Amino acid sequence: MVPIPLSSLKPGIMTEKEYFTQDGELLLSRGVMLTHQHVDALLRRKIDIVYMRDNEGDNELQKILNADFVNLDDLGIDDLQNNIESDYCAGVKNPILAGILPGREGFEQLLAGKKLMELDKIIQDSGGSDVPAGISLKSRSKEITAKERTSEYKAQQLSTYEESVDRTKRIMNGLASGVNISASSIQSLVERFIDTYLTDRNMLLNLSSIKAEDGDYLYHHSLNVCIIAINIAAASGFSEQQVIEIGMGSLMHDVGMLLIPKTLRMKNGRLDESELFEIQKHPMLGLHLLEKVTHLPIGVSFVAYQTHERENGRGYPKQRGCRFINNYAKVTAVADIFEALSSPRVYREQNIPYKTMEILVKMARQGLLSSNFVKAFLEYTSLFPVGSVVELSNGYIARVVKANGNSFAKPVVCVFADVSGMKLDDDEVYEEDLAKNTVTQIVRAYSSAIRTDIMLGF
Repeated sequence: MVPIPLSSLKPGIMTEKEYFTQDGELLLSRGVMLTHQHVDALLRRKIDIVYMRDNEGDNELQKILNADFVNLDDLGIDDLQNNIESDYCAGVKNPILAGILPGREGFEQLLAGKKLMELDKIIQDSGGSDVPAGISLKSRSKEITAKERTSEYKAQQLSTYEESVDRTKRIMNGLASGVNISASSIQSLVERFIDTYLTDRNMLLNLSSIKAEDGDYLYHHSLNVCIIAINIAAASGFSEQQVIEIGMGSLMHDVGMLLIPKTLRMKNGRLDESELFEIQKHPMLGLHLLEKVTHLPIGVSFVAYQTHERENGRGYPKQRGCRFINNYAKVTAVADIFEALSSPRVYREQNIPYKTMEILVKMARQGLLSSNFVKAFLEYTSLFPVGSVVELSNGYIARVVKANGNSFAKPVVCVFADVSGMKLDDDEVYEEDLAKNTVTQIVRAYSSAIRTDIMLGF
């Protein structure tokens, strides 16, 4: 049994596990919306520690959850969200904005829209249509080692990524300009990366580490969120068709930001109330833009609408709680925050992937993100995400190339530099499975701001 401080269970979150007394008495069932009454009842029984069934993965994850992370309450979760979503590129004019008032009034105008009410009803009546179903995509995926990746293969992957950024830009700008777009043009772009996942699933996270170099964040961000969401959705057991819809939604999740003024999106500082409402219009504006897409799967609209909602009801635009947020949007929310926090912005440097993963885990603990999808991401990429550069306890430098399931802090690494920092010759580079090596461990994570030729070179 794994002890859990009662203080770590916050009212307003949905329980993802069963909680017991040390003697095995069931206290809280899975799927219960925790209230102050639940906590008070346990405290009256002088219970300040509850227990989960012992499980290797859950045990390791709990160690991570109980670590001394940055306090997001001190950081200001609202500031965090504002910064994530206020940093995009040039805006465009669109007839959709005609008649929409500024600030709160315009936000409330959009909230009353017919499309939102239609989606809300579908979610309420969905009956689990957004849960994994069918043959999982991950069951068909393959892995190859770093040494199996030829120079030609890596160059081709990089070329595909760069071309996909351009295609993303054309699609999004077309929608913002009022052009009709076929859903097949979005789907074919997503399918490119699903094909890569099926043949070399660890390559995708390396590609998502490529960041914009010209300050034009939106298109790189959208493509990277799509790539990361494909990984999380596949790791969570979704089928290929479901992953396609999640990928399409993730690619388009921020298209409404193109209708927000550049000066506001790029503001380096805290947003006032009126400005915050302007930013929070973008999911609803995005739904209007997506009406220009013919034959669009309904799952794409859910992602655009709800990616910025939060499990505990602190998100937007409608402050929906866990039960009324589509799972496709929950997957994208994890990908969106991971990509944003691990990317450089005009007002801050990027976080190293390890620190970003810590923040994700902390947000799951606070009831902001789905702990199921954060855990699936951890199992896929480890606490040190694929592509991270780390120092080992023997002084050697390595890059994370593969996760190790529930051994979140013990991935497979590719050792490429010696204790002096000198790069090893090609025939000296080797892989080390830290879950099997009980002597060597990771002692430090480095910045991921590394040239793409080096990043794809292991």
